[in-house]
Amino acid sequence: MTRFRVALLACLLCAATVPAGVIAAEESATIVHEGDTLTLHQSTGQTISGETTLPEGTTLSIRMRSTGDTSPAFLRVSETTVTEYGTFEAHFDMSEGPKTGTFEVTVSHDGDSLTETEGKIVPCDSNCTDVTVTEHDTPDEGMQPSPDRVDMVPVVEVTQTRTARIPVTFGDKEKVTITIGSEEVNYKYIATLRDRDDDGRAVVLFDTENAGTNRTTVTVLDDGGEYPVDAREEWQIPSLIDPGIYDMELYAGTNTSSNPATIGSLAILEAPPANPAPTETKVTETTTQQTTNTAASMRKSTGGVFGGDSAGLAAIIGGCVLGVVGIGALLGLFRSA
Repeated sequence: MTRFRVALLACLLCAATVPAGVIAAEESATIVHEGDTLTLHQSTGQTISGETTLPEGTTLSIRMRSTGDTSPAFLRVSETTVTEYGTFEAHFDMSEGPKTGTFEVTVSHDGDSLTETEGKIVPCDSNCTDVTVTEHDTPDEGMQPSPDRVDMVPVVEVTQTRTARIPVTFGDKEKVTITIGSEEVNYKYIATLRDRDDDGRAVVLFDTENAGTNRTTVTVLDDGGEYPVDAREEWQIPSLIDPGIYDMELYAGTNTSSNPATIGSLAILEAPPANPAPTETKVTETTTQQTTNTAASMRKSTGGVFGGDSAGLAAIIGGCVLGVVGIGALLGLFRSA
């Protein structure tokens, strides 16, 4: 009996020493967004994205519901699947919704809520049409890196002012180093990435608008969140990064003096010109004013032979009567009886 009690006590002690996080980390998700608050525009192609610990192919439900005094109220639901890299995206058409307001997003799996966050809707400006909320350009599904070695997508396209998504894999390495650009394009970025959750993968977010400035150029999606990356080297540029083809190299570890494990290209496309300020209003106002002035002048000059003035009409009639009387007097037509 004593041995049984000792064995039972040992089992309980072993169970108590198991980290609680091992079980808690089985199913979790994080909604990733830029800035302090998830922000959507009143436009099409608005995207909610994030990371999850659930396996590839898992179906997630993304539920977005208006909150507060947002009018008109709305409820939108979209289903998406987890990618090979533990990321997910859901797209929403907000063009018919409210111009401003607040909402709550819930990510669920099999009816269980994984995460919630609040967001806001802001009016669409000239640059938000048909772009995603996170403004990420995603590589083709057929060009994903191999998870069993240090690798990255070979080609990534992004438009100026937007953020490129560059999936990378670590293989059996804890760290990899990525370089973007070269002397030929007058820009170079070097940073070392760490596999935070030991799953052998991460997504590099390269912000073309911040490139070459004092702001953070690269963040990484890993371990259920988005983390800023400190650059080992970054060349400063005086203005927005130029469109062109930028070489990408990925090294195993931190040493960049040897041959890279893989290479690729970042194609930065020229941003479309901003919509010119409308001039129709000014032209219309000018034309309308000119038309109004012309019409007023015509009314003054062509308001009948009497000028459109009743007082002038009475004066003219009175003058005609006096003239008739005067002529009659001269001709002797009006004689006294």
